[in-house]
Amino acid sequence: MKFFHLPASCSSAVHAALKITGTPFEIETVDLANKSEAFQAANPLGKVPALLDDGGPMFEGGAINLWLAAKFPEAGLMPDLASDEGREALKWLFFCYGTIHPIWIRLFFPQRMAGEGDHNAVKQLAHEDLKKNFGILSAALTQQPYLAGEKLSLADLYVAATFHWEAAIDGDLTRLFPEIADLKSRVMTNPGVSSAFAGEIVDIGRNN
Repeated sequence: MKFFHLPASCSSAVHAALKITGTPFEIETVDLANKSEAFQAANPLGKVPALLDDGGPMFEGGAINLWLAAKFPEAGLMPDLASDEGREALKWLFFCYGTIHPIWIRLFFPQRMAGEGDHNAVKQLAHEDLKKNFGILSAALTQQPYLAGEKLSLADLYVAATFHWEAAIDGDLTRLFPEIADLKSRVMTNPGVSSAFAGEIVDIGRNN
């Protein structure tokens, strides 16, 4: 497998999943200003993450990770999808990728929404939406260690891989939702996760 990765980006969730599976893979660190032909062939959108194996290319982080979970069930990336835990894991995984991730994009790239309009207004609305939606995630963690229950799932990997982006809003999410910071610290005790995140993502915990 060849994995196209940008450190400290959302592709870190895929990096962590790959490490947890224990399968051999090659990393190509993507230079977005000078994209390789192999990367552009793997993902015509020119975005990370992308994965290439003997069967062909794959892109979209959530899809890649669900495929890895199915290909390597012994890694325990997802519970049985027909179980109660599977229902919760899928719900939160799609919430993260479908609801929360686009809000981060609005925060970092307001011009995509506003064009030449009021970028600060777009960023402020994104900030408020992040607080609202991380509040929903936080409420799910009041009675259990992980979003789907007692065991780590792909939804937890996404949160752990992207939570450091809160530096762009002065660490607001850690102050408001310590349960999320605790989740990230918990996820990072997994050896595969800590190996993937080493040198690119720090465990901010309560230290922001």
